[in-house]
Amino acid sequence: MEKDNNEINTSPDRKKRVRRKLRWGRLIFLLLLIGVVGTGLFWSTVWIYNTFINPPHVQVTAADDTIRNDQKLNERINILLLGIDDGDSEAAESEPKRTDAIILLSFDPQNNKVSVLSVPRDTKVILPGHKDPEKINAAYAYGGAVMAKQTVANLLRVPIHYYALANWRGFIDVVNLIGGVDIYVDRDMYYEDPYADLVIDIKHGYQHMDGETAGKYVRFRKDELGDIGRVQRQQKFLKAAAEQMFSVQNVTKISSLLATLDKYVETDLNTLTMLKAANSFKLFGDDKLRSCMLYGNFSDEDGGSYWKSTPKDVNKSLDELGIPYIKDEEDNSAEEEAESGPIEHLQPKDRDELQKEADAAKNKENN
Repeated sequence: MEKDNNEINTSPDRKKRVRRKLRWGRLIFLLLLIGVVGTGLFWSTVWIYNTFINPPHVQVTAADDTIRNDQKLNERINILLLGIDDGDSEAAESEPKRTDAIILLSFDPQNNKVSVLSVPRDTKVILPGHKDPEKINAAYAYGGAVMAKQTVANLLRVPIHYYALANWRGFIDVVNLIGGVDIYVDRDMYYEDPYADLVIDIKHGYQHMDGETAGKYVRFRKDELGDIGRVQRQQKFLKAAAEQMFSVQNVTKISSLLATLDKYVETDLNTLTMLKAANSFKLFGDDKLRSCMLYGNFSDEDGGSYWKSTPKDVNKSLDELGIPYIKDEEDNSAEEEAESGPIEHLQPKDRDELQKEADAAKNKENN
């Protein structure tokens, strides 16, 4: 009987101890939960602040301080887009690659306009710190994105605010993600390279291109215009792809597009600037996007084959696109050339035509 009484007497004490343990456990759990949620909110706030309110500052690249600090020039967002084709490069895997695509994307956020200037990779320039002429596509191989930005800024005399470096694998995946691109092919395109396991066979006419076909289309250069012809096709494809990318049916794929870009694109762009630039496409149309290739001519000077652009050629290209710039002092007193339309500009003469014209002019002088 005493045993039963002891059990009965001690039972309430045990219940109190159990309740205390349970209460302390709940309190510890609640504190841990508050700590986790608080930490998450803190770092989320930091991310929002750093991304949208006070994004990291990127040094503007320019030829001189006058351009770097000019308010009018910096109202636009100038992004240097660089494309690297690892599969089409003669360099070893460990060697720095040259850029196959060099494009200035200039956004006007206030007027929702976009200008696209393609710079041929064979454009003749003097690289920063170098004495002899080089092709502009060597800038990235020598000095990475920093030298590429500085070289283009020196050539065009506009500020370069950001860069984006992409490889063709990312290009192919993005085209597939947006459902392909419709484009008109103006001629049969065939090229075979057994060493690179590459076959390009694209027929003349309207085509709906998936990523693989599009990658071959924009890389093809085995025609009479060589790299200049490739630049023309890149321009044409970029516009068609932009129209497709910003179509209503692709709005739901924005998160997947951003994930793909994050995987394949190296950039110093922050999220806020990306949104401001993308906003320029919200009223997308022919009058909102202007594009052309850097004016110039073929040149065989200095023992190499170049695309040579004079200061007049550069100014003419930027004027056509409405991109503000500061003229080179050497060109301030020069007379402006007559304006010509983009159709003439996008069909440069090849070397044979130029040689025939030179020979004809020489014969005329002799006669």
